[in-house]
Amino acid sequence: MSFIFLLGGLVLGWSLGANNTADIFGTAVGTRMVKLRTALIVASIFVVLGAVLQGSNTTKSIGELGRINAIGGAFTVCLATGLTVIWMTRAGFLVSITQALVGGIVGWTIFSGDFINTSSLGQIFEAWVISPLIAFVLALLLFKLAHSKIIRVKLNLFTIDYYFRLAFITLGALGAFSFGANNIANIVGVYIFSNPFKNLYLSGLNISAYQLLIFIGSLSISAGILTGSEKVMKTVGERILKLSPLAGLVVVLTQSIVLLIFSSDIIKKVLVFLHLPPLPLVPISSSQVVIGAMIGIGIARGGGRLVNFGVLKHIVLAWVITPIAAGILSFFMLYFAQNVFQIVVKYPVRYQIDRVVIEKLKSEGLDTSQLRKVSEKVYPNGRMLKMELQRISNYSRGEINRIIDISRIDSIIVDSTKLNELPEKWFTPVETEALKNLHGRKYAHAWQMWEDLSGAEYFINYETRKDSTELRKKRELLTFLFRHTYK
Repeated sequence: MSFIFLLGGLVLGWSLGANNTADIFGTAVGTRMVKLRTALIVASIFVVLGAVLQGSNTTKSIGELGRINAIGGAFTVCLATGLTVIWMTRAGFLVSITQALVGGIVGWTIFSGDFINTSSLGQIFEAWVISPLIAFVLALLLFKLAHSKIIRVKLNLFTIDYYFRLAFITLGALGAFSFGANNIANIVGVYIFSNPFKNLYLSGLNISAYQLLIFIGSLSISAGILTGSEKVMKTVGERILKLSPLAGLVVVLTQSIVLLIFSSDIIKKVLVFLHLPPLPLVPISSSQVVIGAMIGIGIARGGGRLVNFGVLKHIVLAWVITPIAAGILSFFMLYFAQNVFQIVVKYPVRYQIDRVVIEKLKSEGLDTSQLRKVSEKVYPNGRMLKMELQRISNYSRGEINRIIDISRIDSIIVDSTKLNELPEKWFTPVETEALKNLHGRKYAHAWQMWEDLSGAEYFINYETRKDSTELRKKRELLTFLFRHTYK
């Protein structure tokens, strides 16, 4: 059954390759700078190389939005997400795997009875709106700047054509490599702790089960590129806006910059230092960024006359429909998987505001006097606790989310031998030693374990480093790994 469940991720991988390759080579193919066949071959090769060589460093945590705690649930969400994207892709729309996946996770959260982290969801929606606007402005400025410079360059047409083609292939290969490295986690991340593969030993070569999982996932993306990306690539390259070679390069450059803005902790710190509002560090849709950039170039070239707003209207509509459709499909597929096929798609997670939780909240400066009415009660899911807190208290949304997070019963049993299941370099030697010192310890709540780990090199003062993506990733990973009730 584990191998059957893995098919959900492979379908999602195929969808990712089929739909998102257009973000890498769509403009190159549309401008006739690179042949479609060449683009497909280069992208399919470099996406595998990126996933295999760099994939272990880019695992993204989706635990902040919803915690899928059963492999059957992960399979169903992946399958629902993949089927949604396949449907939209076959219709010729440029949609986002991230959008569909968020919708699928929300569907699982609603089905499981857990509460939706509206703060994280709000940040994601904010990024979906802001990112194409930034791309629009940036592409408009870059195109005008590049156009004013290039007309001063005295080169013959053959030389210019050669340089453009070389630039497109080079940037496309680099983009495909980064695409594989950054997105493989969306395909196999939910399967890390239920990996059906075993370590493989070939003539002295040790290939870990995790590396095999990444390789198989990358092949599914590559298969999607080779067999399903042509229609969407033409949508990007031809139907929205007829692009010149210069405009195509500006689109690729704009996409890289905008993705970096929403991914870099350094840029966020610079914005804070300059007293500017920091942008949320959340996954954004590269498809939306590309469309925003193309509109910006269209405005720069002809004041909007060159933009096919009819096609654009349908794509924007697809952006709205995609997460909603994925969420609805995920919910009903989870229902049938659990009740018809008897597949475990979720494990119960209970919540209790006991004495330890109240003391913890007090130490954070929260007024706990309003919690007396719910003290010591056990709630079968986070949604019921949230509704109760909203009824009997006047806590803010952020305070309620924090109470729910602290009161979750995780049933942690530290088993340091399970660290062998994870890729090397995920934890420093100091962190590994700290975890080994806690071997056999039991905790009702995960945060109690983190308090005991506060002296380790990276875990130190973790409460003051909540914005660290790397730290959140490690916390979610270890909590899932040691959680007794999720097995």
